[in-house]
Amino acid sequence: MPHCVMLTVTELNQKAAEIIRKNPKLRLLLTEGEIANLRTEEHLFFSLCDAESSVRAVMFRHLAERLRFIPQNGMKVIAAGNADIYESNGMFQFRVTDMLLQSIGSIQKGFSEQEKQFSEEGIFSDTIKKSIPENPHKIGIITSASGAALQDILHILKRRSPSVETLLFPVHVQGKYAEAEICHALESADTQDCDVLLLGRGGGSSEDLRVFNSEKIVRAVHACKTPVISAVGHETDFTLTDRVADLRASTPSAAAELATRKHYPEILSDKHTIISSVSQIQTGDCLKIHLPDGIVTVRAEYKEKKYIMNESQKNRLKNYAERVENQLSAVTAEMQNHAESRNLQMPSLFDAMRHSLTAGGKRIRPALIYAFCEACGGTPEQADASACAMEMTHTASLIFDDLPALDNDDLRRGKPSCHKAFGEATAILAGYGLICAPFSMIAEDNALTPEQKTEIIKILAREEGTSGMVGGQVLDMQFEAMKHVTAEQLENMCLGKTGALMKAACQMGCLCGKGTPEQIETAGNYGLALGLAFQIIDDILDVTSTSEQLGKPVGSDAQEDKQTFVTVLGIENAKKRAEELTSRAHEELRKLPDSEVTEFLHALTDAMLVRVR
Repeated sequence: MPHCVMLTVTELNQKAAEIIRKNPKLRLLLTEGEIANLRTEEHLFFSLCDAESSVRAVMFRHLAERLRFIPQNGMKVIAAGNADIYESNGMFQFRVTDMLLQSIGSIQKGFSEQEKQFSEEGIFSDTIKKSIPENPHKIGIITSASGAALQDILHILKRRSPSVETLLFPVHVQGKYAEAEICHALESADTQDCDVLLLGRGGGSSEDLRVFNSEKIVRAVHACKTPVISAVGHETDFTLTDRVADLRASTPSAAAELATRKHYPEILSDKHTIISSVSQIQTGDCLKIHLPDGIVTVRAEYKEKKYIMNESQKNRLKNYAERVENQLSAVTAEMQNHAESRNLQMPSLFDAMRHSLTAGGKRIRPALIYAFCEACGGTPEQADASACAMEMTHTASLIFDDLPALDNDDLRRGKPSCHKAFGEATAILAGYGLICAPFSMIAEDNALTPEQKTEIIKILAREEGTSGMVGGQVLDMQFEAMKHVTAEQLENMCLGKTGALMKAACQMGCLCGKGTPEQIETAGNYGLALGLAFQIIDDILDVTSTSEQLGKPVGSDAQEDKQTFVTVLGIENAKKRAEELTSRAHEELRKLPDSEVTEFLHALTDAMLVRVR
């Protein structure tokens, strides 16, 4: 047996990168391709494609600023650069140093010519599009049986129309079999007396979605007698299938919404039993899966109630946010007046504090304080000072996190970070001001007893200090210098950096409402589980979202080579871990008395997870 060398995954990626970087033939290259999947964030991230292949590419900002044209999807370019491997995930990429524009690429040109041909034939005409029934009894779904898109669709159908009969026609949605399978599924589904067909898949690159520009699929959709709703990719993706369909949905979830425009009462039953072993599928009473050798009928098991935030609960969250914002406005004005009464004129400091306090956000931590206070029998007035104190503390932590010495982020909640708007010195002092103010606020609160004030101050000081938030941030810095970090180490760090303030908020709320020691312990366990799930989801969004959606720079963790739950566990396992923690949070909430506010907390918990579903 030949001698084998055992390498860790990190060492394997390092070896591969070393081989590529030392190869003189790969140091300076020219390649010709078409730009696709362009993301213009701090740097340019895109793919270079030809008719058969694609390669991921990156061009750093200082190089991109020298270009004599603005790169766009569909442009054909000659790119100069070198081959490389991004060691954190082993991804092969082309590091571009310069680009020369040639023309509109052949792929984009072919798309445009085909679109023009179909338009001239009248295939896209609005006059021939069929109407979507308002009350469908049978819905056909043409998508991958293992994809997230199917789960999203079924989740919506279960909630909006649990009695509808659902037929799944499983197909490949990319690759060499996809075109033939989708065409066959459309023909088959058109004979099953469905009221409407949902055709699509989840998001992907332009190459992944390319099959939905196929002439055969476009003509198969056009030939369908059953109305077709297309649901290909994300909201910004657009294919020829979208043009020919009777209705275009921005996402698979939106397609399910459009197919059930008439709202039905939510019916949830615990009496469902599994007839088939198709374990991934959850839906209403009946799901028929069409396979080549026949039809398998599945009655889905109801596994766990998913709490969807209703309008009343959304309004509760909004009211909590507005309440704390009013308190913050009054407190900062009082602080400034007090300073000026002592002839301390420093408007820039208070402008910097307000800049960060009013940057937006859901105000989750104050909402937790209000909710746990009410869950323990208290009133919002009893929680005002603590909610305001918590938001000040959290905002101060964000100011410090964004500084160049720590995370070095230029954007926070869609606005320039405090140090970018006011300078580092003023930002640091604004953070200090927001860290100090909460303790006097709580101490002077007339709605609380001396005993309540003492315990609340103890919790806030402990959880924001070295055994909580500050300690977690130190571990985060230490991990940056380590080659390998375990998932357990990451969790311990995040329980401090993110979980500590979540825990503090929940326990402070219980104390405001005079909760029992058991309720305070339950609230703390809930806060830690929620905080850790929240951080895992943030790590996922850092690689799957956009700066506009997230309100802060995305991809910064990868650029800084930071180890996150995504790099350690992978996206799918990170999602599973977030789901486990969310279930644990629900279990803790069930220890509290049932009430409208505990239902709100359940819904808020699921709303944190749904960001990445």
